Amino acid sequence: MKLKQIPEDFYVEEIIKLKPKKKGDYIYFWLIKKNWTTMRAVQQIARRCRATKRRFKFAGTKDKFAITKQAVSAFKIEPEQLENIRLKDIEIKIIGKGDEQVSLGDLEGNRFEIIIRDLTDKDLKKLNKDIKNGFKNYFGPQRFGRGNTHLIGKEILKGNLEGAVKLILVFVGEKETEESKEGRNFAKENWGKWKEILKKLPRFLGLETAVINHLVKNPTDFAGALRKIPKPTRKMYIHAYQSWIFNEALSKVDAKGELPIPGTETKLGTDKFSLEIKKILEKEKIKLEDFKSARMPEIASKGTTRIAFVKPKKFKVGKASKDELNKSKKKIKIQFELPKGVYATTLLEVLFSEKH
Repeated sequence: MKLKQIPEDFYVEEIIKLKPKKKGDYIYFWLIKKNWTTMRAVQQIARRCRATKRRFKFAGTKDKFAITKQAVSAFKIEPEQLENIRLKDIEIKIIGKGDEQVSLGDLEGNRFEIIIRDLTDKDLKKLNKDIKNGFKNYFGPQRFGRGNTHLIGKEILKGNLEGAVKLILVFVGEKETEESKEGRNFAKENWGKWKEILKKLPRFLGLETAVINHLVKNPTDFAGALRKIPKPTRKMYIHAYQSWIFNEALSKVDAKGELPIPGTETKLGTDKFSLEIKKILEKEKIKLEDFKSARMPEIASKGTTRIAFVKPKKFKVGKASKDELNKSKKKIKIQFELPKGVYATTLLEVLFSEKH
């Protein structure tokens, strides 16, 4: 079974509430892209408009290795400027104007069309069409970056900033290049020799290079080194750890309501889910008050809630159209809609799980 063999195998389109009109300071447009991160695409569009990227807003980031369609707002940019942009694998379609920028609150969900290739008879037998009745709303693997994002968050909450920096620099993920593996292993074996590590670390590891550059000048200032990483990314470390705790607790209970993601303002009760959260926190030696992130308070988290169970809308399994790729192998096309914050990868895992 193969997912995302080519970008065209994964199509995602935002379901978003906008109120376009003929006048307004903001222009709304569809950004349709392939092989671009949302951030990089918007940066390039802003550059072509000779504007700062701060004038462009969107509801959320979309996959790079996919065909994606999302709404973007641009402040005081003329439609003609956008329509004249020519960038490879990027298409811009004007929606209209408005008085407010696009924000996360406008996003209602996402519509997916996914082609799954190289299916065996065993895969097809496992196919769980009952998924339309719902599945547990786990955070997907994207939430955990290279696989250690949550561990970095945990070390920050514990106040072990050197440990967090070490995880950023030396952890080897599954899809590392040989060059980055060598650089990370060198850093592990020569911890503290910042100038030597800087020479060995590949320059395409931008965040890591910024961290090391700070340590070259300030050898023991791990807080300062971490602050060389943009605040949204540092917040992501904390959110990943909260998500990991949520996933662990959800795996132990059957629940269909709204459940807490732990933070400083979380109130845990005596229900099964709360008891599981308490067990995990005790085992991890973390308290709710630790989410204040005492040594880096700007990324503290109050906690929030998340729906435990999701029913996809308009779920369909059908034949995929013929193409030149893997002609002799079986493939299917899956279509569905999910609320915002729900991962298509989670649905796909359940779809082919032997444990329905």
